[in-house]
Amino acid sequence: MEVFPSSWRNLWTEWQLRGLILLSLATQIVLVILGNRRKYIAGPWIRLTVWSAYLLADSVALMAAGIISNGLGDVYNANGLVDAKYELITFWAPLLLLHLGGTDTITAYSLEDNELWKRHSLGVVIQAIATLYILLTAWTSTRLSSLFILMFVVGLMKYCERVWVLYLASEKTFRDSIPDIPTNESKIMEKCHLKQFEGYHLRTHQVFDVEVPVHSAKNSSSNEHKPILHENELLTAYSLLEMVKRLFADLILDFQDRAASRENFGGLSSLEAFKVIEIELGLIYDMLHTKAMTIYSPWGIARRIISIFVILIVLKHHHSKIDVIITLELLATALLLELYAFRELLVSDQTAHWLIKHKFTTTFFLRVINLTLRPKWDKKRRWSKSISQFSLLKFASGKKTLLKMLHLCIDEILEIQSDHIPEPHIDDIKLLIFKEIKKARDWGEIDSKHNGLKYWYGRWGGRTLERCNRNDLDWSVEKFEFEQSILIWHLATEICYFQNFIDSCDIDAPANEESGVREPKNERSTKGLNRQRCNYLSQYMLYLLVRRPNMLPSGMGHIKFRDIYSEVRAFIEEHMGDSDKDIILEKASETLINVKTEVMLTVGGTDRSKRHRSNNVIFNACKLASQLGEGEEKWEIIKNVWLEMLGHAASQSKGRLHAQQLRRGGELLTHAWLLMVHFGLTDHFKIPRSRAIAEAILR
Repeated sequence: MEVFPSSWRNLWTEWQLRGLILLSLATQIVLVILGNRRKYIAGPWIRLTVWSAYLLADSVALMAAGIISNGLGDVYNANGLVDAKYELITFWAPLLLLHLGGTDTITAYSLEDNELWKRHSLGVVIQAIATLYILLTAWTSTRLSSLFILMFVVGLMKYCERVWVLYLASEKTFRDSIPDIPTNESKIMEKCHLKQFEGYHLRTHQVFDVEVPVHSAKNSSSNEHKPILHENELLTAYSLLEMVKRLFADLILDFQDRAASRENFGGLSSLEAFKVIEIELGLIYDMLHTKAMTIYSPWGIARRIISIFVILIVLKHHHSKIDVIITLELLATALLLELYAFRELLVSDQTAHWLIKHKFTTTFFLRVINLTLRPKWDKKRRWSKSISQFSLLKFASGKKTLLKMLHLCIDEILEIQSDHIPEPHIDDIKLLIFKEIKKARDWGEIDSKHNGLKYWYGRWGGRTLERCNRNDLDWSVEKFEFEQSILIWHLATEICYFQNFIDSCDIDAPANEESGVREPKNERSTKGLNRQRCNYLSQYMLYLLVRRPNMLPSGMGHIKFRDIYSEVRAFIEEHMGDSDKDIILEKASETLINVKTEVMLTVGGTDRSKRHRSNNVIFNACKLASQLGEGEEKWEIIKNVWLEMLGHAASQSKGRLHAQQLRRGGELLTHAWLLMVHFGLTDHFKIPRSRAIAEAILR
């Protein structure tokens, strides 16, 4: 019995190759358009789309090439000549090589894909042999066969380029490509040997190392000539790029890097500093996930120009019927993709930097590019500007919907739905972080006792409590692990926030046109703005704990959020009742803060005492919220504790983990981490002690 009619099978036979070719073409278009946009778009839809297209691209192209190769048995007609129909179909094989070569906007979906360069190297060899076999089998000595060779060469170059980029971005190669920090002794010895070979006689005397201030890129740039906005930020980012590469490779930095970085960032405002960091992170993303390491080389530019001209030549060849239409679509799309890639090359930060450096000869070209291809360059997005938020109390107080329970059951697969800080409010949080880190840097220069990373961020809130004379709250950070302190302080912050709730609609705080920071117009707005900022920091830290635990200090296990959520929900229901409805947050916070210690210890009987950890968090959060008091000064304490916790998390994180988040739109924690490094607040610096060295003196 036939499951499918013969007409359906014939249709499948006739269109399976064409369908795969068109699908392969569609994946290329998706990757070109969306591949590079995921670094500044944080939504799950773009990750799912790019991930699907990335996985399909190679598989579909290889499957189509296999069908072409499998059909070579019917390539000859009754006269022993190559059938014109198959002659054109075989021409699709080198076009598929172009697809396998990938797009400039994405070579690796994740960092782990870079480690597969050996597999792709084998794929290049196999696919090149298969394509040559198709060429020789269907060779007709016609113009189309000659064009086949041209496209084969272009496709093979593009495929080899992709493998080479994957190799350069692999962890070991990327780390090995960064030169070791030369010591003073090695420099002196090298100089001695060179002078001895030249016939000089040498003697030595003693000198001492002195740290010399490094002139910043900002000051070295001419203020009279600014062909584009943010020129100083771009030059500063490039001057520190080698140091940033060492950070992401988890290598030790030189003390001269610290001097240069602190000098460059010393005179920057919050907006300027974070703009530099955005540019740096964008450059790192391009190195690890795109073809940036070859695009901007003479070879890369030449390869793209050659590809464009070859495709134009091939497009002049005409044929007939449906397969010709598909062929023309393939060629036309390939041409448009190459032109689009060339356009992206022209509007990139790398090109802008090169043109600025050669401004005396290329000012005209830079101005033309600014006016035509990138008129809104100053508004270019380089990260998602997304700061995710997660509220334990809000989640626990909501109605038990099927969707919510589904999220809790498969939270290892799907992300728990989180909120985001409104984009106009992000500059507020950035300014808080900038002031906190700059203050630590300035104090370190004044007092050597206060220049250590451990002093500022080693106690995750203890320094703030000590400075505010709130030793009665030390237990909240000293007696618990970092993860438990986050949970306790988060729940306490939310209890206080909703207890003294001021709606965002009541906050009259328009943003400053220059800094972007909101400025309150009255006392109520000042209170509401301060509480809102504290809540933003609190909810972001909980988001990191629940969804990005690997970015927090090592040794922290993954939080079983469903346990904490269930206990908070059950506790609120037990004291308020009405479990089938949404619980009003203000009432829930009032209930929690009024709970007595004895009630908390005995609630739920013996069965609940088995869940000691969850009960412990709830009890201590309620205790902390009560001890913080009713005064407005508590919000200053809460704010500084959260800033200190954020600094502790940033100071303990690894560069590789930050690099993995760039494909998701970036994290605020990464920006804070890099800002701390630029101000010298990191253990990555190798600072040599003052010591006597030998210097070669010529006689």
